[in-house]
Amino acid sequence: MLALKISEIKGFMNQLLIGNTFDFFPTADVSITTFNTFTINGTLNKDFFDTDTQDILTQNGSVYSQWKEIKPFCFSVIRGKRTPLQFRIIFQFTPQLISSVFPMTRTEDFSDASSLSLNIQYKSNTLLCTSGISQKIFSLDKHTEQLWDAAVQKFFNDQNISYEFL
Repeated sequence: MLALKISEIKGFMNQLLIGNTFDFFPTADVSITTFNTFTINGTLNKDFFDTDTQDILTQNGSVYSQWKEIKPFCFSVIRGKRTPLQFRIIFQFTPQLISSVFPMTRTEDFSDASSLSLNIQYKSNTLLCTSGISQKIFSLDKHTEQLWDAAVQKFFNDQNISYEFL
């Protein structure tokens, strides 16, 4: 697991809410606390879509909405004169989707993983990003976890996101 403290919160928030840096990230869960707590379950309700779209979603292995679809709602809750008390965003990747979002990775490197996550949490004027992995079987081998941590770190470096290790 990788734990990073974001050094430049304003720049990160611009990339998250205004830019397209995270647009294609599958979003499993969002919780934003302002005057109320707003939650979004990012799981796609495939019954909502027509048959052709359902087939495409199934072929692509899509389980969650992409961030670009949820971002406008989050932006409308977060923007304003006061910063949120806290928020949490969980991006959840399957090994099949990983190479499309992180082109420097190979799907086969993550065959032992059932899911890979990137968690963003803001609280008390601190923005943290943590990576996580859920493996199909118990293993003491941390190779897949280390590959995921390296991919997240490279992505942040490529996007000029400043961070400190925790």
